Amino acid sequence: MACVKPNGELTPAALEVLVRIASSATDKEVADAVARPVHQARAILRELIKADMAARDGELYRITPTGRARIGG
Repeated sequence: MACVKPNGELTPAALEVLVRIASSATDKEVADAVARPVHQARAILRELIKADMAARDGELYRITPTGRARIGG
């Protein structure tokens, strides 16, 4: 599941996840918010972490300054 395209563009699913983690959330909360199975939410979160747009803090995921810039906030 490529959420960050080679040109740096984000998929709609990745954008939804970034918006949700603007206030910290667990992977289950993210999955519920974006109406996807937990395994898909985790895959998106992993890609966003790799792209430095999200970070994990224990059980919670949060948006990074890079991610916040991508959603315009």
